[in-house]
Amino acid sequence: MNTLMAQGLELMLIGMGVVFSFLIILVAVTSLMSLLVKRFGQAPAVIPAPATPAPAGDLPSSAVIKAIEKAVRQHRQSQQ
Repeated sequence: MNTLMAQGLELMLIGMGVVFSFLIILVAVTSLMSLLVKRFGQAPAVIPAPATPAPAGDLPSSAVIKAIEKAVRQHRQSQQ
């Protein structure tokens, strides 16, 4: 029974050591990648183009607007 406990303790310590080592390596690699991205990965600032108003020809006709209003009104009444 004593050897079984010793083997279990040894296995536990090896497993915890492996996990701890992996986590330390993971933190180091993540920190290194963060430093590299901050140093070399800066994208140039993108200046958005000013918005241009839509041409008057793209507006829907009054008949289409009235049909949409009627459909919205009908939908709202059916929801009540």
